[in-house]
Amino acid sequence: MFKRTIAFSIVAWSTSMGIGYAQQCLHGRDETPDQASRRREALTATRTINNIQANRPAATSGLYLRHVELAGAPFAARMRESTNDAIRRISLNPQNDILPGWKLTLDVSENGYWFMIKDTVDPCGFAFISNQAGVIFSAEPIR
Repeated sequence: MFKRTIAFSIVAWSTSMGIGYAQQCLHGRDETPDQASRRREALTATRTINNIQANRPAATSGLYLRHVELAGAPFAARMRESTNDAIRRISLNPQNDILPGWKLTLDVSENGYWFMIKDTVDPCGFAFISNQAGVIFSAEPIR
């Protein structure tokens, strides 16, 4: 009987933790206007990384920029002059968040690139993911 009580307690506790965890997500059906704005800015950053990578002559040869090289791209030099506030706020410095609370992870190989822009303040780990094909996916860990 004692083992059943402990087992039931563990199941009940883990179920309640899962429900509490799901309710803390910043993005989803209960997303606040502020979080929706942050998410749209991160989507703009995601599109910007794809544009920087694709709109270079070397991209036709499959040569892409590593994170430390992004700031030297021609488009990156003009970002501070953009009329879009989100684009002006994007940081391509690998030491900084790409936008406040969003982290860029970029990997370049001889076959292409992939990257993720992850919300570091969202307990559910929401992220945008893309690669050299330019298709953008929204993602979060399986709960």
